[in-house]
Amino acid sequence: MTKLFLARGPIIASIGLIVVVIGANLFDLSYQSVESILKTKSTLITNKEILPNQFVNFTIHPEQLSEHNVIIVHTTPSSGFVKLEGMEPNGMMFEKESKDGFLYHIIQRNNQGGLYAIKISDTGSQPVTLNVIMGEDPFLSKNCNASYGIQCNVVQVSMGMVAIGIIAFIVGILIGISDFKKEKKLQKK
Repeated sequence: MTKLFLARGPIIASIGLIVVVIGANLFDLSYQSVESILKTKSTLITNKEILPNQFVNFTIHPEQLSEHNVIIVHTTPSSGFVKLEGMEPNGMMFEKESKDGFLYHIIQRNNQGGLYAIKISDTGSQPVTLNVIMGEDPFLSKNCNASYGIQCNVVQVSMGMVAIGIIAFIVGILIGISDFKKEKKLQKK
């Protein structure tokens, strides 16, 4: 019974980590299908070939942006590796790498103006062809059509799962530490 008592903290922490991983994967999966439900789309790059260790730069003007936006990068072949790097007008930088020929990044419009500098690099060993679009993020802007059903709530559900998982992880660690200290005190008696 004592062993089970000592294991409850690590069990809760492990469940919390599992919930975080599931929530994060659910978040990524929702953005892999977001393109079909974007209300407004603009093409940023069409069929642009990039050689290994080469890159393409472009800028996004604030007037091109809605409040919440998503940039979607498709590569051909899907086994190609690309890295998306950018700098927002406020100086914040972001960096993401492709997975299976797909990459997305969420941008929030900076109301103080300024350009968003974007760089996409071919980090693999073969040439890749890029197609890049940008559109209003239907999940975060709450402009998702109810006819899409549960898909409109997936981002909020996944964020909730990540938050709950992190809390469960922390609580599990604290319970584990507390139980371990109690067990040490009992052993000294």
